[in-house]
Amino acid sequence: MIECDLRPFQCPQLFVQFKWQLKQAKTQTKAVRFFYTKEQDLRDVMRYLSNQGVVFQHNQQSEPFFIQVECLDD
Repeated sequence: MIECDLRPFQCPQLFVQFKWQLKQAKTQTKAVRFFYTKEQDLRDVMRYLSNQGVVFQHNQQSEPFFIQVECLDD
């Protein structure tokens, strides 16, 4: 599993980094975990994952907050 820290970024760079890291991870691993802060706006990320039908887990109950995306073959 690859871990990516999105905490330093704000939109739109957060979404750009998310998509770039996800694309890179799909060629290297079966899952990628994205860490974020409670203050960051993840609406674009969540909308993208839902629209793409991607399998993911979302931990927003306790720190560290993260979204874990399964990198399945398309």
